[in-house]
Amino acid sequence: MNDNSKFKLGLFIILATAVFFAALFILGTMDRFKEKAHISTLVSESVQGLSVGSSVKYQGVPIGNVCEIMIYPTDNVIRIDMEINISKFKVQQANHAPVTIPIETFNEHVAEAVKKGLCCRMELEGITGGKYIELQLDKNSEPPKYDIAEFGLEYTYVPSQPSLISDLRGSVTSILAKLESIDYKGISDRTNAVLDSINERVNSPKFDETIDNVNAMVTEARKSIENLENLTNSDIRDKIDTISKNVNTAVTAVESLTKSVEVEIKSIEFGKIAENFRSFLSTAIRTSKTLDETLFNVDNGVDALIEFIQYIDSDPASLIQGKQKPKFDDEKGGKKR
Repeated sequence: MNDNSKFKLGLFIILATAVFFAALFILGTMDRFKEKAHISTLVSESVQGLSVGSSVKYQGVPIGNVCEIMIYPTDNVIRIDMEINISKFKVQQANHAPVTIPIETFNEHVAEAVKKGLCCRMELEGITGGKYIELQLDKNSEPPKYDIAEFGLEYTYVPSQPSLISDLRGSVTSILAKLESIDYKGISDRTNAVLDSINERVNSPKFDETIDNVNAMVTEARKSIENLENLTNSDIRDKIDTISKNVNTAVTAVESLTKSVEVEIKSIEFGKIAENFRSFLSTAIRTSKTLDETLFNVDNGVDALIEFIQYIDSDPASLIQGKQKPKFDDEKGGKKR
């Protein structure tokens, strides 16, 4: 390679390097010439992982960087100032394309958004341990209340919300405090006392006696149920059947009497009233006898029912034990006992 070629190659490398650094410089300075707005927030938690230059995002969209972090030790508050690239924010106009929010009205838009729930929150930037500021709308948020006038803020104030780590730390601390307040020894002592009392009662002779009494009661109850079933299937059923038969007989007789009377009345001829009057009287007499027999049967049925009720009233145990056969006293002349 001759000297002329080496000169051209060296000149090319120098020019390329110059163009590269000039492009980097221009790209770096172009961002400085963009219109910027500023907002501030106050936090009372650790900002470990957050530094000047950390990203500021609005619902995940990068919109600026942290430009200043200051400490107010008296109030245990940290102030974070943020530089916002307003070219990211657009407003829609009727029949026109969206335009960038003017920097003069940007603070008004931020103040209006704060009323609707705009707030800041520190979030983790991946697994590197770094953090960034996330702006988001949260209508249910209850941000910390600071006296803004005491801090002399130069920029529009946006309230902050505790970060997820801060919430977890507070929840864990609260749970640990509640667990610490539990009287484990008292609970253990009361549990042991209850177990000792139960063990004492179970091992007591009265407990075995109570179990035996319960078993005896169950046995007697079973016997009573069997006796009641037997009584239902024999004595009571027989008496009810008898009463039912007597009532049915009486009803049949009354129906027969009614039919006979109807037949007799229909068969009367007014021209032969005198001749058939005696026959009618004879029939009426026979019908009267039939009615007497019917009433006698009804009376017997009623007497049987009364006797049964009196028997139950005098000896209620017969409902369970059944009717007992009469006993005779041989020594007293064979009388019923």
